[in-house]
Amino acid sequence: MPEIRFPNSKLRILTYDRAPSDFDPLTASQKQLLRHGYPSRPDPKRQPELLKRFQHFLSRKVTHITPTFQRIEGKTHKPAIKPAGTRRGESKTAGTATASNWSGSVVFPPPGGSFMCVTGEWTVPNPYVLSEDGWYYASEWIGIDGFGSANVLQAGTDTDAYWLFSQRAVYAWWEWYPEPEVQITNFPVSPGDMMVCLISLDSLRAPRRANIYLMNESNRVATSFKVVAPSGVWLVGNCAEWIVERPEVNGHITWLSDYDTAYFDNGVAGYVIGSTDSIVPLGSGTFVTMVGPDGKPLSVPIKETDELMKVLWKGTGRV
Repeated sequence: MPEIRFPNSKLRILTYDRAPSDFDPLTASQKQLLRHGYPSRPDPKRQPELLKRFQHFLSRKVTHITPTFQRIEGKTHKPAIKPAGTRRGESKTAGTATASNWSGSVVFPPPGGSFMCVTGEWTVPNPYVLSEDGWYYASEWIGIDGFGSANVLQAGTDTDAYWLFSQRAVYAWWEWYPEPEVQITNFPVSPGDMMVCLISLDSLRAPRRANIYLMNESNRVATSFKVVAPSGVWLVGNCAEWIVERPEVNGHITWLSDYDTAYFDNGVAGYVIGSTDSIVPLGSGTFVTMVGPDGKPLSVPIKETDELMKVLWKGTGRV
């Protein structure tokens, strides 16, 4: 597996051999899946629900590309900032909360459980700003940890806008905080595209090694890679989430671009307790509203079904 490193970073990225054109992940062996960067096939007895999703996602014919990356210095997608309604380390099954930078759904495993994977789909918004000077940002992603834990692993899209000449920046990215954002420079993304993502840990014994599988269902392009976190950084699996965020740039929370509405669908997270595996749908979690410095809502999640959520834009946060 080829390895990629960035200057002044101990993060490691491992890419996979490109699968042949006739490769079928539904019939491939576990060894073949691993070689080409596909998610491992869930056990049909222990993980029947995850197996259904594996078959659903990977039944589509795609062009699998080897990703290229650019580390975006100064831009980070941090853990939830000052969430109300959930104390640090506390687990909930349902509720509401607020945060300065997150909006969406956060789910928690039962006592003694740890999340091993999270998956979901979302539609890439078309961002815009009417007349206010400066860049505005919105990020749509799924992840593990970050709500009551110091680290967070995420993958998603950015939909940024600048009012002058209606400039837009729409692209795919991932991040293992506290490392900065990493853009996937050769992965095609446009407003209106349907994204599919799966993030999974190698094992609970290897919480510093995770796999990211990302597919653009609209143009049938997919990519995958393994991330190895630096020493001292690992996932605890205390939560999983589906989020619209306003990131930080150069240490400051950005203004939120007008993304109108973001939909997250087929959102579930898989957890392990001892030898037992199960899943939690996004609709059973804590719904987090993003608020501005004046306490007014900027981005509001609404549950549609157990696995479907819409998130509504309400304001930029610019005072």
